[in-house]
Amino acid sequence: MIIQVGPYPPPYGGISVYIKRMKSCFDSKRIENQVWDTSGVEKTEKNVLKMRLRFAPFRYLVRRDIDLIHYHIPGIEAKNYIGFLNRLLFGNRKKILTIHGGGESLFDTNDKSMTKSLNSFDAIICVKPKGREYLLKQGIDSEIYEISAFIPPILSDEEIVEIPQRVWDFVRCHKPIISANASAIRFYRNQDLYGIDMCVDLCAKSKNAFPEIGFVFCLPDIGDYGYFQRMKQRIVEKGVEDNFLLQTEPCEFYPILMKSDLFVRPTNRDGYSVSLAEAIYFRVPAVASDVCTRSEGTILFKNRDTGDFASKVEGVLDNYESYKESLEAVDLEDNFEKIMEVYQKLGEQQNIES
Repeated sequence: MIIQVGPYPPPYGGISVYIKRMKSCFDSKRIENQVWDTSGVEKTEKNVLKMRLRFAPFRYLVRRDIDLIHYHIPGIEAKNYIGFLNRLLFGNRKKILTIHGGGESLFDTNDKSMTKSLNSFDAIICVKPKGREYLLKQGIDSEIYEISAFIPPILSDEEIVEIPQRVWDFVRCHKPIISANASAIRFYRNQDLYGIDMCVDLCAKSKNAFPEIGFVFCLPDIGDYGYFQRMKQRIVEKGVEDNFLLQTEPCEFYPILMKSDLFVRPTNRDGYSVSLAEAIYFRVPAVASDVCTRSEGTILFKNRDTGDFASKVEGVLDNYESYKESLEAVDLEDNFEKIMEVYQKLGEQQNIES
């Protein structure tokens, strides 16, 4: 039995979608598994159990049918809590942690405490490039792997049907279609983290060259309602109320992405973007800010530079077939199989130790 601990959608976000995709792969291969869902939202899916994070280690302690537990937990406090209990209770029972963002922020306050916590795991998976190198410099001696967070979706008619009809009506009436997404409205250094403001401005500027342009921004959890209202007003002021759709109902993003001509990711801070890799996977050209290492095939623009953003987008749309054809040469690895190799290695170690 394999246990994943972390949020399961809804709400939809990079980590929750990752966990859902992992579970789908386990299920398709008939691997016994459960998700201990820490989102706090009731689910009806089989083998998805609502769980408070503080209870997860104790459930693991009494469940002898579990082979390993795989944590997907954000933040310093949560990692230190689990790390303390790992050292106190679990001995050689196998424990894995995936760090979904950058590791740098984990060492802002108490470096020694975080080092102890991370060293309590048998393996750590970093989804961000150079994450392993950074953790080694911090004195982490657990096994560290770099495996990106992209796992291809298993296409589901049920998930496609869940997309609101107004989205498909909008897509049918506009060309080209640009899409973007965010888990919720967030800010970094007092700026819109996901760049909704930049997307509205881009749509207004691009409308001159592409009068029928349509922009779908998926926001399954609004978050800051005041800012959301200001963005709606901005859409009206820019004259793109017929061209810009804020999609706020919780649903999978990939069906919309598959119908898009272009995906954009104007974040002013980022880790590994699953949506960006997903765009490349579906051979949808993608334009993203240069705040971190991006998936192969991504076109980069200068962070928070609206002019450069618009220029790169219009360059892709003006030479669309060339950019789309170039994505055929991009090879995305099977990251689920890489994670299974990590599990297998830990299982072999456990057999040797026992």
